[in-house]
Amino acid sequence: MKMMGIKTKLLEYFAALLTAFVRLLAGRQASQALATLAERIAPVVVEDAGIGRLKFFCPSRFPEWRARTLMTKEPETIRWIDGFEKTDVLWDVGANVGVFSLYAGLRGLSVVAFEPSPGNSYVLSRNIELNGFSERVSSYCIAFNDETRLDSFHMSSTELGTALSSFGEAVDWKGEAYTAKFKQAMLGFTIDDFIRHFNPPFPNHIKIDVDGIEMKIVRGAAITLADKRVRSALIELNIKLDDCQETIALMESYGFRLDKREHADEFYAGDENSVFNHIFVRKS
Repeated sequence: MKMMGIKTKLLEYFAALLTAFVRLLAGRQASQALATLAERIAPVVVEDAGIGRLKFFCPSRFPEWRARTLMTKEPETIRWIDGFEKTDVLWDVGANVGVFSLYAGLRGLSVVAFEPSPGNSYVLSRNIELNGFSERVSSYCIAFNDETRLDSFHMSSTELGTALSSFGEAVDWKGEAYTAKFKQAMLGFTIDDFIRHFNPPFPNHIKIDVDGIEMKIVRGAAITLADKRVRSALIELNIKLDDCQETIALMESYGFRLDKREHADEFYAGDENSVFNHIFVRKS
């Protein structure tokens, strides 16, 4: 990981140096051309996903780390996706750079991915393009919440591939307030409103990993989650917070039962050992 980070940083510095040099010598037109060149020399990582190979655009260290840990960071998520039917639709809420959206796309599923971070959404879009998945994976740079409104996406970091940001208020996955590095203006929907207004492909499975406001999103999806076409959901929750039990209770009221609670211990050390993926299935 350390050597990988050094190599990536060198590429970043080289691209930035070239861009600055051409701006100095040749002005705007050449600088745009060089920006395109700098993007093209950013590494593309190819990972074996067991059922095929996936390409990942990795212009910095975190997108590369996410690509390299595709099959190991959340094996329970991979197993969950492996259980879907080929005709199913997955909604990936908090998709980041899209590793699980791409894996589902590789399986031939239809995926609707939502990622409010503009930088991550850009990398996600490039990953969809690299793999030729534009007919399988659709992505939207919007947030979900318990009400539809304009607000701010409070970014803890603007570095590509990072997480731990929050829509509406700067409260993290531990329930603690933080100072945002940058506030991005953002359009937020409830899932119910989004479906009512735009009639997107209806989800059979929903993954929610948003680092703090999972319960609000679940509350704003009451009509959707009560619909029996939604057969399962995977929600990342911190078991130390009251929101965890309240979210479980909400899911039960919509007709689900908690089937599994899992995480890979090696990636969830220290404070993060209380964070688990909760897999819910429709009660029979």
